[in-house]
Amino acid sequence: MSVPLRRALVTGASSGIGAATARALAEAGYRVVLLARRESELRAVHESLRENEHGEHLRVVCDLCDPAALEAALARVDAEFGGLELLVNNAGLGYRAKVEELDPALLERTFRTNVLAPFLLCKAALPLLRRGSEPVVVNIASVVGRRGIPGQTAYAASKSALCSFSEGLRIEWATEDIAVCTLNPALTATGFFEVQPNPSRLPDPDLSGAAGPDEVAAEVLRLARHPRPEHSMRKKWLALTALGLFAPRLADRLLARRLGGGWRAPKR
Repeated sequence: MSVPLRRALVTGASSGIGAATARALAEAGYRVVLLARRESELRAVHESLRENEHGEHLRVVCDLCDPAALEAALARVDAEFGGLELLVNNAGLGYRAKVEELDPALLERTFRTNVLAPFLLCKAALPLLRRGSEPVVVNIASVVGRRGIPGQTAYAASKSALCSFSEGLRIEWATEDIAVCTLNPALTATGFFEVQPNPSRLPDPDLSGAAGPDEVAAEVLRLARHPRPEHSMRKKWLALTALGLFAPRLADRLLARRLGGGWRAPKR
């Protein structure tokens, strides 16, 4: 029996959550556009994808921080795919640093990748989503987008902006019948922490109990099939977020205690 045409674009598809998501979508019968900066890694993921009856998958090397390159990439997707049922804004950069040691260039790069790129990509992809059947956008933020943490204030703030963007876009695009979902993973066992800037070598978190990228990919697929406004992969972070609104001092104490590493809650 023929599988309905489903077309998806995944950013940051050369590794980690993006690569796992591309594979999961291909297995589910999607025709997938893989978009990332690293050509050799992107090719390897592309070659690993399961083929389907609707045509070949597509890989596009593109720096999301370059508006002209992004426009050219979407023009190619338009020419070869004609529309999209799913857009997954996954590409993101980490930045593990105290505020006093932030480098302006790295700070700008973090926000351009984590915030500006999803804005520009959603704008450029809108005509393709309009031509899709029951289109869905999944913006992959983070649990720290709902509760900032010390030592990663820049990253947390960028993901907070992505959460806010999703909330507004969800209503803007309601008239287009495009579902907009926010997915907030917690710690995920990928190479994310190995490649992020960390000037004073702050200790990385313990990943022994972290989710795998396939778990996050499975959540993306579930949202594509059954959209929800927002989904957090760790309920304890939801509780901490709520506590931060009504009892912020208690939330600070609980977070500082959990993080360890010499952090302490403010006394005033």
